[in-house]
Amino acid sequence: MKNSLKPITYNPKPNRGFTLLIAIVTTSMLLVVSFVVVNIALKQLVLANAARESQYAFYAADSGTECAVYWDLKGGTTGDISAFSTTTPGVITCNGQAPIGGGNLPWTNYIPARQSLIGGGGDTENSIFQLNFTKGCAIVEVRKTYVGGELVTTVDSRGYNTCDINASRRYERGVTLSY
Repeated sequence: MKNSLKPITYNPKPNRGFTLLIAIVTTSMLLVVSFVVVNIALKQLVLANAARESQYAFYAADSGTECAVYWDLKGGTTGDISAFSTTTPGVITCNGQAPIGGGNLPWTNYIPARQSLIGGGGDTENSIFQLNFTKGCAIVEVRKTYVGGELVTTVDSRGYNTCDINASRRYERGVTLSY
């Protein structure tokens, strides 16, 4: 009797689906790497923006200091007495503008963390003014005190990258000068 059954040959295909697996793994790795690169790039953008805004704040503070020193050394409207004299308040202009308060010292304005500071002339030795710039503003306080019989002037300038006190990314930089 003849065997009518044909021999069955087993021909497995071991590479079946392997290409798909490699493609999925490679795509996943590229996706993870791209997420990491995008995350680093976004953090660098935030840091670069913070550095730029911090520079605006510093330059505003420096400009406020320069304005105060100029008018202290040049003098007020008469030219012989400092614009920040403790007896005769002066009139100043900086950056082509009169400081907040019309340029007449003394004046009262909202100062962050200090409300209603009045300065210049009379019974106080402090003068406070605010300058607005294209990018930011500066709040400058000039104090004149006698130390050991010698008049000492201290200029404390706080610069801000934005004048909006409610801004979430408001930077403050300060410059203090004594002479």
